[in-house]
Amino acid sequence: MILVVGGGIGFLVLRRGDPEPVAGDPTTTSDSVEPSDSEASSSDEGNASAEETPTTEASDYSEFKVLGLGEFPEATPEELLGVMQDNPLTEGGLPDVGECEPPATPTSPSQERLQAVLDAASGCLNQVWSVASSDRGSPWTAPDVVVYTWPDVPSSSSCEADTFAEDFPRMCNLDSTIYWPVGYGTATDFEDEAHVPGAYLWDLAYMYSNAASWNSTLVFYQGESRDQYEDTDPEAFDDAWRRNSLQWLCWASAASMQVPSAAQPSQEPRDALGSPDAWEAGEPPNDITPETRARWISAGFDSGGDLATCNTWTAETETVS
Repeated sequence: MILVVGGGIGFLVLRRGDPEPVAGDPTTTSDSVEPSDSEASSSDEGNASAEETPTTEASDYSEFKVLGLGEFPEATPEELLGVMQDNPLTEGGLPDVGECEPPATPTSPSQERLQAVLDAASGCLNQVWSVASSDRGSPWTAPDVVVYTWPDVPSSSSCEADTFAEDFPRMCNLDSTIYWPVGYGTATDFEDEAHVPGAYLWDLAYMYSNAASWNSTLVFYQGESRDQYEDTDPEAFDDAWRRNSLQWLCWASAASMQVPSAAQPSQEPRDALGSPDAWEAGEPPNDITPETRARWISAGFDSGGDLATCNTWTAETETVS
């Protein structure tokens, strides 16, 4: 099993050789607005001017808030980084799920069997993220899952057909639907059918990382921070991509372990996903070492649902390279 997280703006993929997206569908960003310095004032008894030290007021987006429709965070890069480091999904825990029973599934399921296992896994993950979102005052819209056979992209999708891929699901945030092509899944790499439902749960949990970022509107803070670095600080631009990518991987592992033990990814898939041998670095500048990917995936599995474990935004640079 050799995996690379990849994709492009508008969809999320786990496939060989491509870079990973920043977010879901938003392609419009606002111009950044730098707070202006205060004007120098006149003082002194003899009409001489004394220049005051300029001050910069914090923007309305220097602290996290759920954004409204069409709203984008107008803040400095430093403020946006601060929001990411201390956003509501970097603290507290993910809830335990009491009931979750994905059905037995063969390694190469039919479209109907694949739909059934993903529907069950979706029910499990909805319990995790709906409660986690409610606890933090964030909205949550449960994504639907639609299994289809490539290249027959469902015409009902709100996302353009040319943004779909044969070898990875399409998270269409415009209609809150995950479109899943028959044949995709890390579960197909295992011969023992006992590992299949849990492996599909992890695959779907990764897609749910996209949904969690979108629903909470964190994706717009992260996207705006990268936009501001794009022309001024390429190193920070790439670093922000890596931190976001790794946080989503860690979230996926953490969420997949909050279900009853019988539904969790079994030890063999966890060992495989947490091994550097399972990963390739990707193409620069969107490259992450296999060791780094494996470290954050394993951290999520071992987190006990503690979201602080997945806070890549405060991690040392060498741990997210």
